[in-house]
Amino acid sequence: MSEYFVDEMSRLLDEEKQMTHKALSMRIDAKIDDAKFFKKLAKLPAEFDPQQIDWAYGPVIQSGGKYDLRLTATSDNSHLQAGIIVAGFGIRYKTYSSIIARTYLVDPSKSQEANYAFLLNLHDTVMKDVRDGTMAKDLFNKAIGLVRAKKPELESHFVKSVGAGIGIELRDSNMVLNGKNNKILKSGMTLSITVGLTDVEELESKDKNTAVYSMIITDTVRVGENGPHIFTKDAGIDMDSVSFYFGDEEEPQKPAKEKKEVKSNAMTSRNVTRTKLRAERPTQVNEGAEARRREHQKELATKKTKEGLDRFAGTTGDDNGVTQKKFKRFESYKRDNQLPTKVKDLTIYVDHKASTVIVPIMGRPVPFHINTIKNASKSDEGEYAYLRINFLSPGQGVGRKDDQPFEDISAHFLRNLTLRSKDNERLAQVAQDITELRKNALRREQEKKEMEDVVEQDKLVEIRSI
Repeated sequence: MSEYFVDEMSRLLDEEKQMTHKALSMRIDAKIDDAKFFKKLAKLPAEFDPQQIDWAYGPVIQSGGKYDLRLTATSDNSHLQAGIIVAGFGIRYKTYSSIIARTYLVDPSKSQEANYAFLLNLHDTVMKDVRDGTMAKDLFNKAIGLVRAKKPELESHFVKSVGAGIGIELRDSNMVLNGKNNKILKSGMTLSITVGLTDVEELESKDKNTAVYSMIITDTVRVGENGPHIFTKDAGIDMDSVSFYFGDEEEPQKPAKEKKEVKSNAMTSRNVTRTKLRAERPTQVNEGAEARRREHQKELATKKTKEGLDRFAGTTGDDNGVTQKKFKRFESYKRDNQLPTKVKDLTIYVDHKASTVIVPIMGRPVPFHINTIKNASKSDEGEYAYLRINFLSPGQGVGRKDDQPFEDISAHFLRNLTLRSKDNERLAQVAQDITELRKNALRREQEKKEMEDVVEQDKLVEIRSI
């Protein structure tokens, strides 16, 4: 929200570029697969794995008078417009969900600024009571009580609840923070806290697209002994963080002319030579510059070699220079919809494209990447055929291939699976496909090792003075 969306949104409005809510949402959606983007976030812990994140909600972008603050909302094909812009994202990391929503004010009116300031007051009122021992309904009752006391005309526009429990589910229906919930908050609970105003009429607006607007602030918090821990606080909600003013800006004319003149003079002086005769100009190469260039080329070659070794090598060294095994990451599918359609049949399926074997377990298709499989074998007993799939796990043996590094040595591992079927030919084919898939994976690993010390050649630089 703070590191990408705000900059992208303000840039589009400042440059007056047309983009639909859906197109902007797709840009944000693509960021979830950008590992480099997450590495730039210095506040994330070292063990953070960007491959474990997925969308739980949205991203949803809304503006131009049409707003839907429900979790079922989607981004439409209307263009992003100045005024009130609402953005909401929900991220799931290792099966646990979080959610954030922000309202941005672009050239707002006085009444919109006043209503947002009141929304901040409501947000603070609710947050003060998010602590151990508070009754859930008290959070909503304090908020609605403040609305009735300060701005009763907004009571019908206030949201029906101020949040809900969040975790494996994005919204826990048994922990909705409305005026009827008698449950007691306990330290360690995780909640989504929401304050919002829906379909407020803008009396000062002459444009139909901005005549109605909504506002929302949503944070993911953990209940503490004396107050909340707000996970999403880095995306600011104060007026300075969410307000943008483009209409009042005036471009200074004189400084621009001065800069242009300076640039022209610089270009003129740079293009003027000391002599008009080409033969009188120096033709020798500057030896100092040439030496620096060669030294720089050596540094680049050393850097490229190191990057190649780090990328393809299966081992790495510690601070003492001792070689250690490096955990090799792999994945079969990033999204559920990437699974092949044939998994609906609940049969063993070998996906050569994804290097994955999909096995039906407890009525669900479970993918196993080929890098987790040691081998597969088929045997016959009576009228049944048996397929045994052995998996790689720590402590299997003393062979080099069995010495597999894992991030969590205390984790539980599956050693093997045995499947029974009367279709002898089917299991024989599956065993053969798994064996072939494993051979291809080993061949690719060998090719990578052979490419460890291969460095991509830099572009050749032509020395024209020789």
